[in-house]
Amino acid sequence: MPKKTCPRCKKLVSERAARCRQCGYFFPEKSSPWAAGPAYGVGFPLVLMGVFTIFILGLSTGLVLAAGAIALLGFLLFFHPR
Repeated sequence: MPKKTCPRCKKLVSERAARCRQCGYFFPEKSSPWAAGPAYGVGFPLVLMGVFTIFILGLSTGLVLAAGAIALLGFLLFFHPR
């Protein structure tokens, strides 16, 4: 497994490490404002709401288009690249 050196404490850590276990230094190349994984907080409920609205209440064209837009927005937020 490839290793890298912590600039603060000079300890060898994994190349995939986001922070040093010894001193707590956060490696800038691994830091991100986005959490890892899918964004269940916003995107997933919007996708569900849009899909349910299309299939359950999809009586009028305007409502189907609005629900499709909500589902698309939720899909984009759910699979936002991190």
